[in-house]
Amino acid sequence: MNKIEIITAHNVVIQYEIAPIMQRILAFFIDLLVMLAYFTFINYLMNAFTNGSYSFFNETDSLYKYIQVLLMLPIFFYSFIFEAFFSGQSVGKIALGIRVVNVNGDTPSLGDLVLRWMFRMLEIMMSFGTIAVLAILINEKKQRLGGLVSNTLVIRLNPSTPYSIKNILSLKNIENYEATYPNVVQFTDEDILLIKNALERQKKFKNKAHNQVLVTLSKKAAEKLKLTEPQKKITFLKTLVQDYVVLTRS
Repeated sequence: MNKIEIITAHNVVIQYEIAPIMQRILAFFIDLLVMLAYFTFINYLMNAFTNGSYSFFNETDSLYKYIQVLLMLPIFFYSFIFEAFFSGQSVGKIALGIRVVNVNGDTPSLGDLVLRWMFRMLEIMMSFGTIAVLAILINEKKQRLGGLVSNTLVIRLNPSTPYSIKNILSLKNIENYEATYPNVVQFTDEDILLIKNALERQKKFKNKAHNQVLVTLSKKAAEKLKLTEPQKKITFLKTLVQDYVVLTRS
């Protein structure tokens, strides 16, 4: 599974899984079904007002054509409208658990989404998706051309191998265990999972960014516990995890 690590403005590394191409294609077809359903509904509505008992105009009227074009505009701007109002997600992306984000991890701006939408016409609609697929296959971050020019990419919201509190319950569970930092119980499961995840990433990828994350987490944890920042930061964080599991799960 392709992953990308983003260093935020607060110097925290966030690891995302890049959405697989098949997920993106499936999301696209779900969106097509939504657009088709909308198109069918609008046609039914227009027919009701031209040929039914509530006929206000006929198909040759200019007003009819203007209204028809107006009602069809949401299909033309579908991806932009949904991604702008639903934080980078269309109906298909929501269904498949994927999302468009900026390369720094933020929600894309309207300008970013406009660029994605403009290139979508060329990459997907005009070339039947060929250009988009080729760009995704050869690009390291699996971005289509619209993603490259707008500095956006598509990520999975639900990692394929997520950490859960169950992953760390087996670390320690000893009767009469004496915790080094008993006040760690004020932390939440999410806090401990974040620390555990950071420790695992630093162990697997020993680089400056991951080391800095542990330094930041160690400092924040010590501040929360009203302790002096420890010298042995990895040992400190591992002890916090161990203490938390024993004290809250024993």
